[in-house]
Amino acid sequence: MRPTYCSVLFIRFTSFFRHTELSVAASFKSQIIGGLAGVLLLASGCQTVTPSNTSGLDNSQFMTLWETYTHCKSTADLQATRVDMDTLTEAALTNHRYDGFVLPMPVKLERLVTTPATRLSVDVRAMASSCSLHAGQVALGQGRIDLAREAFGEVLTLHAHDETPSFYLAQAKNFLAEIETGVQISLKTP
Repeated sequence: MRPTYCSVLFIRFTSFFRHTELSVAASFKSQIIGGLAGVLLLASGCQTVTPSNTSGLDNSQFMTLWETYTHCKSTADLQATRVDMDTLTEAALTNHRYDGFVLPMPVKLERLVTTPATRLSVDVRAMASSCSLHAGQVALGQGRIDLAREAFGEVLTLHAHDETPSFYLAQAKNFLAEIETGVQISLKTP
C-alpha cells in the first residue's frame, strides 16, 4: 500500500521531535507546536479512508437505461415499446425504494425526518413515464385500447405517491379520459 501525503508528513514531524534534545521550556513549546500541527493536519482534510460510491446507479447501469429510453422514444413497434416501458418502470420502482437502515427515534422526531433522495442527473421515473406515454400512444395508433390503458396506468403507478401532480400524470389522466369517452361513445353508437 502506498503511503499517503498525510502519513508521510506525520512520520517526518514525529521523527524530527524524537531526535531533537529539548529543554523543559522548549519541550512545552514543542508540545504546543505539535498540537497545532496535529489540529492543522486534521483540519486540512487528510483522509485515511477512500470514499465509497453512494449513488443508486453506476454509470453503466444508467447508460443502459438511457439507451432503453432513447430506443423507446424512437420506435413505433408496439412490442418493443412495451418491453422498454417494462424495463424502465421496473428500474424506476426499484430505484425509488429505500431499503437502508432505519434508526429508531422518538415519534415526535420521526415525522421531521425524510427519506434521502437519490441524486441522479436524470429522473428515471420521468424517463419511464415518458416511455409509457409513448407506448400508450403507439398502442392507440394501432387500435389496441387495452394495451394503451395498461401503458397509461403505468404512469399512474409511477406517480401514485407524488404530492404534486406532474406533467406525465396529467397527460396519462387525459389520455385515459379520452379512451373512456371514446369507448362510451362507441358503445352508444349503433
